[in-house]
Amino acid sequence: MLTRPILKSFYWSLRAAAALARRAGGVWATGLHRATLASVGKGTRFQSSVRFAQPGIVSVGAGCYFWRGCEASAEIKGAPLIIADHVQINRDVQLDTTGGLTIGAGTMISERAVIYTHDHGHDPRAVPRMMPKTIARDVWIGAGAVILPQCQWIGQGAVIGAGAVVTGDVPAGAIVGGNPARILNHAPRTQVAA
Repeated sequence: MLTRPILKSFYWSLRAAAALARRAGGVWATGLHRATLASVGKGTRFQSSVRFAQPGIVSVGAGCYFWRGCEASAEIKGAPLIIADHVQINRDVQLDTTGGLTIGAGTMISERAVIYTHDHGHDPRAVPRMMPKTIARDVWIGAGAVILPQCQWIGQGAVIGAGAVVTGDVPAGAIVGGNPARILNHAPRTQVAA
């Protein structure tokens, strides 16, 4: 029978091997995206399994971080995705770039958030209606939030609560939550200074 110290040693060896594999996957993914995206700023890193459907028209600033499972897709060709400096996009985030998406500096998008930039009305086979979206700087989008296409602007320093369903524009400094999302409060002024 295996003793506790042997099992403990085996466990930590597996953890170390998994950490090395993740690190190697991140180095490989970062190199791949640097080679295929339109532009990538200094210090930006990608974990493995980050996917851009149209990499040639994606611009990413410096110091950004993309967790595994993040995906940017579009229903048409030529839909731009522009990401400024120091943006963090966490795991399993879905970005629809069909209508065009711009994400401002310092923005953080939490796990499993979904951002749409188009709709089809009530007919899923209809030509997509483009609704370009701009997310200003220093916005925080909580886990599982859904930003619907009718929201075309999220102002500087806004906070979108976890699980919120955002159906309209969000003013600078607003804290919104719920389904449908509504303004709950305003962030302190220091967060929304230019």
